[in-house]
Amino acid sequence: MIDDNGAETRPWQRRVPVRSLSLICSILLLALGAAVMFRRVDWRDVTTVWLRLDVRWLIAALVVYWLQYPLNSIRLHRVIRAVFTWPNSSLPNLRLIFRVTCGAGFIAAAAPVGLVGDLAKIAALRLFGRMSMLDATRVTLFDRIIGTQWLSVLGLATLPAQRWMGVKEHVIATQALVFSGLVVCVVVFVFIPRIIRLIPISLVTDFAQLFTGYGAVLRPLPTIIQFLIACANVLTAWSTLYLIFQAAGLSPNPWVVASFVPLLQLMNSVPFLYMGWGGREIAMAATLGTIGGITMSETLAVSTAWGIALIVAGAFNGLFLLGNWTSAPDPRAVSNGNWMLGRDPPT
Repeated sequence: MIDDNGAETRPWQRRVPVRSLSLICSILLLALGAAVMFRRVDWRDVTTVWLRLDVRWLIAALVVYWLQYPLNSIRLHRVIRAVFTWPNSSLPNLRLIFRVTCGAGFIAAAAPVGLVGDLAKIAALRLFGRMSMLDATRVTLFDRIIGTQWLSVLGLATLPAQRWMGVKEHVIATQALVFSGLVVCVVVFVFIPRIIRLIPISLVTDFAQLFTGYGAVLRPLPTIIQFLIACANVLTAWSTLYLIFQAAGLSPNPWVVASFVPLLQLMNSVPFLYMGWGGREIAMAATLGTIGGITMSETLAVSTAWGIALIVAGAFNGLFLLGNWTSAPDPRAVSNGNWMLGRDPPT
């Protein structure tokens, strides 16, 4: 390609890698969080909290948080079963999905950007689940959206309880804006394929296929199952956070902690952050750091311990990469992208 000055530019010079952009965003949020904490936190107090952490409580918190990986495996498996309607023998089985999810968690812990975990999941579904690249990308995208959707719904449901417990109005308003915005984005996502198909350009129409089929996940039975999985995820995150508070010798109101868990889990799952670092610290400082009985230093110490638990849980998943990987579906069911249209697999 020739630029405005008549000089030739190579493709790699014109393209900004997604992972580099994600890494930049993560570093900026970390820097912002560090700047805020530096001005408002006494690091000697933070160190004091770290030194008194009870290892037994931390191990319990780590075990409880790791339970999210089998839960997330079930969620992805149910998404695949909801979107693709042919016999289960043609779809990746739950055992394979579990290994894919754990493997993606390990890579997310080893990589500087959480988005890499999603890319690894897509590649694994493509190679070992014998799905087309388009199908693997689509179900991975749906899985992330359904998790965000229910965290937002549960977050909105906690706001009246927060108001009753005396949480400051501006904290509640900020959460309401975040959760409502995400719910609106999900609604828009459902209608994106219809909107894109109105554009008479073949490339754009083909792109719409990536978003086709999310409505199948919203049918009554899949919705009930996904809701229960989301509740279990929130419960494990709540238990993890409260165990870490116990390890630090702190006893905040457990219901106040629970009311902020959906927001904190959203921060942990932001794809362009590394295990939620930066965003989680800011969110905890703005929520749990504002309630009585917990200082900003204690909040930061607990948030850091939670982040370390996430990294250790992800690293533990490396064990599930060992051994032989088997492909569950029949090779004849390999699709070229037509699965998303609800057609029968080729025979």
